[in-house]
Amino acid sequence: MTTPPPLGDRLKGMLEPAQIMKWAMSHYIRVCAEAVFKKGEIFAPILQIDRLRDEAFGRFWVEFSRTGTQMPLLRSPSISTIYGPEPCTGLHEKLRARAVAEGISSKYHILASGAAASQLLPALRDSGTGVTEAYDSDPRSGIFDTIICVRVLCSVPEMERTVDELYGLLKPGGKLLVTEHVVNAWRTAKGSFLARVVQGVYQVFGWSFFIGDCALDRDTEGVLLRAARSDGGWEVVDLERSFAWSVMPYLSGTLVKKSSI
Repeated sequence: MTTPPPLGDRLKGMLEPAQIMKWAMSHYIRVCAEAVFKKGEIFAPILQIDRLRDEAFGRFWVEFSRTGTQMPLLRSPSISTIYGPEPCTGLHEKLRARAVAEGISSKYHILASGAAASQLLPALRDSGTGVTEAYDSDPRSGIFDTIICVRVLCSVPEMERTVDELYGLLKPGGKLLVTEHVVNAWRTAKGSFLARVVQGVYQVFGWSFFIGDCALDRDTEGVLLRAARSDGGWEVVDLERSFAWSVMPYLSGTLVKKSSI
């Protein structure tokens, strides 16, 4: 959407993340209560916060978003192998079921890993597919023809380092496809200072804690562009923003690595 909606609708839109966070909070409270009162794990909400957060976010995400929504786009016979890193193990069962339903289970490998190379490379090696053999011999050769990031970079730890590593895993001429919500570019004509302030408010009140480490205030575009700086930039940069006026503006498009480096 390029034209901002009326002011009243924009203000209502700023409350939508509050409803999402309330939904996620309810799952976290429920998971903590189950641990204490059903399982007798009295100190779990203090000593096992990460485990409970993972379980709660998995339950929330299954309800909030149809797990594996990109799978119907990956059925092309020209796609031989797919690797799907997903650190939230509570989503793996749903992902497997969706892969079977879409007829891609034989080529879809779910990895219990994040996107950072320190996790991703060991998981790829453990997959038994040999996908890292050329890379292990010569890291300049890369691994992937295409990397897809859909609502991923908002939650990875050390985003700049992770994006740099993903760039290194792309083969020369490889594509990075992104759809990510980003910080509101409030200094631009289409941005909103109020929306940027509201993003900060949500962050302070626990958005990242309850929404799987997601952050509303990341300069993802800047990080993506800088990832190719050592090679003189990307060969192709085709990015656009939508909902620029909102608390959750999106950046989407394609970046292509230079074919000769």
